[in-house]
Amino acid sequence: MNFRDTACNHLASYKVDRLGVKENGEFHYRGEILKKAHILPRNHLKLNIIEEYRDRFFDSEYASITLHKYFHHLNSSQAMCINLFYPLIAENKLELATKFLGITSATNFEACFEKESDVESADRRTSFDFHTRYSKTQELFVEVKYTEEGFGKATFDNAHKEKFKDTYLPLVERSHFLTDTCRDEDFFLSHYQVLRNLVHISETRQVVLLFPAANAAVAKEADDAYKMMLMDAGKEKCKRVFLDELVAFLETDGSLKDYYSQFREKYLPPHIPDAINHIG
Repeated sequence: MNFRDTACNHLASYKVDRLGVKENGEFHYRGEILKKAHILPRNHLKLNIIEEYRDRFFDSEYASITLHKYFHHLNSSQAMCINLFYPLIAENKLELATKFLGITSATNFEACFEKESDVESADRRTSFDFHTRYSKTQELFVEVKYTEEGFGKATFDNAHKEKFKDTYLPLVERSHFLTDTCRDEDFFLSHYQVLRNLVHISETRQVVLLFPAANAAVAKEADDAYKMMLMDAGKEKCKRVFLDELVAFLETDGSLKDYYSQFREKYLPPHIPDAINHIG
């Protein structure tokens, strides 16, 4: 059984045992309506935010974002991202996340979810799951994966080819952080999503790829991207982070320990194996 199946089976039990919801939610797929045990009924989608911060989040300005179509799926990476970072925003403790990343002098945080690119010229631009600006000029762009089976590639159609030529090729050509291989159209489209993230690296911007250690498919693609797509300067600006390790660090904070233990119970229970011991 792969990571996705194991996680979804766990979340199906979590829905009943922890949230008290026995009804299965609906997944619309290729004209069919499928009932799935790890999906919440849409009228219960707010339950996908962990109870301790649920009301505070939905009463806050941060809830003005557009929720993803599948936000009611308990394995929604958008919901997981909110559950991970919103408590740090609410408690003014975002410095815990930057400290974990080795950034010790971060101050004056501004944070948001679903940060839209400000360097792309396209009508439909890349959106990062989480973003924070700190110390006035430094920025972190965070791409979060949970049960996804990779970063995704583009269709080799005229629309994507034109977008590569008009939007992404100029960004790659100006970058001092990406390898020359990234200028190749076929290569870029084959690694479309991760490269759309990496083109945002600059002297003042870092990109974080965040995912569970046990998601071997995402871990391999992140590792390949780090090795094949980044110059040495780019490698210094890209961090591949195991969700497990970040949560373990956040659990060391006394006031947040219980909350992040609940987060771990939902997303990283012991029976979901740690399939990877390190990033190469």
